[in-house]
Formats: sequence, structure tokens, C-alpha cells
Amino acid sequence: MAQEVHLGWGYNAAMAIHCICLPPGVALLSLLLFLTGCQTPWLATNGSAVVHRLASSLEIGVVALRDDLGESASARLEELPGLLDYAARRGLNVGHAYRRVDQVAGPASWIVAAADPATVTLYRWRFPIVGSVPYKGYRFQHHAIREQKNLVEAGWDADVFPVPAWSSLGWFPEPLPRSLLSLEEHRFATTIFHELVHRTVHIPGDAELNEGLATFLGAQLAEQWLIGRHGEGSAVVMRHRSQQRDELRLNELIRTLREQLTGGEVEGQLEQFRLLLATEPWEQFSAEELARGGWSLPRVLLARVYDPSSVPWDRIWQESAQDVQILVTWVRRHFSGTGADGGSLER
Repeated sequence: MAQEVHLGWGYNAAMAIHCICLPPGVALLSLLLFLTGCQTPWLATNGSAVVHRLASSLEIGVVALRDDLGESASARLEELPGLLDYAARRGLNVGHAYRRVDQVAGPASWIVAAADPATVTLYRWRFPIVGSVPYKGYRFQHHAIREQKNLVEAGWDADVFPVPAWSSLGWFPEPLPRSLLSLEEHRFATTIFHELVHRTVHIPGDAELNEGLATFLGAQLAEQWLIGRHGEGSAVVMRHRSQQRDELRLNELIRTLREQLTGGEVEGQLEQFRLLLATEPWEQFSAEELARGGWSLPRVLLARVYDPSSVPWDRIWQESAQDVQILVTWVRRHFSGTGADGGSLER
């Protein structure tokens, strides 16, 4: 099974112009980015995916009345308004995000990541607004595979990953990806909070910082939300915590592997890593699935982007009195970036 990867708006980077009814902010954003002239066919294809998802999405109330909606999806839709209200009260930029449900089945997009097998470093692309990112996204899987083949022919190790969720960085109201409705409550909450962190603060060109912060803060807010709903010792809170422990352990193992990787010996080291994963006493993760999870060089290196350990977020969170706005102010003060609230077209 392909490994799903979360990312912010770096994979779209532009919108295309289509003759459909869209909010004025979306139409303006489409024009501004389309006129950049950078890789126009690629931008048009990927931008059209966002436009199509926005235009074809349905209001939550309409989706909730469907007869074919399963028990899990119904529960997630019922939880969503309270979750968004909690996020807004905690200081996240919710805006009008997730008021509608994306009706396009399957992954939100497909990304390509590539690495130099000699230097064991990731290839990076540059885009308007978001800056430099270690991935490039496509609306269609076959387009991503074609880019992968081109990179391999040029001497890079390259891989393709499905993307389950995305963020507009607060520029317009994202619909809820339909696939998220099948998640367990704790994973659903963690994903939503993760995306809302991206809407609240973004540092251009620093994917590691942005994703690390969203990963850390998304998990923290999800735990506090779940405790408020179900209690400290509830089963869902215990599952959330055990999954977080698994993710921390996996990140530790991947960090160790990255430190040991050397050009020319990557395949052997990856095989040893797979064997190690199969013997770990995971709480929720399946050792068998992890071991056969397609561990390529790009995937191992890309995992660093989502590893929050490069910044002492836990300490900073405590020093911020667990206040989102104080934490966001700290981030903006210490890193040269901008929050999405300064450029939102959603209003």
C-alpha cells in the first residue's frame, strides 16, 4: 500500500481559471497565481483540481442526510462543528474551512519526492508564495508517475505518494476531504487541527518548521479536545496517546537511519531498517505493514519534514502557557515568515 503523506499548499501553488461559480476571493487568487507564468501547464492542471473540489463540494447538512453515509462518517460530521468551534476558541484561524465536504473520492493529490543517492539529500522545488519545498504535487497519479520516471532517468531516486489532506494556508475555505470521514475520532481530530495550524501560521520556504509545528500542535490540541469530550481516562484518549507514542518511536528510528545513511549503501541499510520495524513492539502500528511499507530513500528523507523534534515545541508550548496565539507570535518573531491572516481572500 502506498504511504499517505500530508502536506500544505506547496503541492498546488496555483489556481487555474475556470468558467464556474466561485467565491470572489477564489477567482482573484486563480488569476493572480495563473498569471505568474511559472510552469503554466502544470499549474493549470493542479490548480484545476482545487477549483473542481471547491465547486463540486456539498454542504455538511446535505451530506449528513445521505442514506449511504456510514456510522463512522455520520459520527465525524456530527463532531465537526464542535471541533471547529473549539479550534477557533483556542486561537486557530478556522474561517469558513470545512463547512462543505469534498465529493471527489480517493487521495486529494499525488506528490513526487526525489533524492540524490550519492549525497543522500532531497531535491527541492520552488513555488510562488510557499517558497522551497521537497515535493511536487499532481492532480492525477499518472502525471506524478511520469515525473517520477523523468527524475529517475536523470539519476535521482524518486517515489510517488498519495496525499490525504491539504491546506490553502487560509487563502480560501477548504472543503473537508471525503476520505477523512472514515478515520477514527482521534485521527480525524488530529488531522483537522494539523490543517488548521497551517491556516493560522506559515513560514515561506521552511517546510520542516511548518510541518513540525502542525504535527506537534495538531496532536496536542486533539488530545485536549478528546479529554474535554470523553474524559482523561477514556478509551479514545488512550488510543490517541498510544498512537502518538508509536509515531514518536518511528520518528526516532527514522532519525537514526538518516544519520547512518551513506551513498552507495542505501539499499542494504533500508533492508535492515525494514527488519527492525518488523521486530518492534508497536502499540497500534502493525509491524508487518510497516516493514513492507515501501521504504525508499525519498520517503525516509521526507519523513524529516513531518518530524517535530528539530524544534523544542513541547518546551515552547509550555512557556506559551499552552496559548495558540502566544505560540504563533513566538514563531513569527523568531522566523521570517507571515501568517495567512495578512493575505486571506476568504473574506
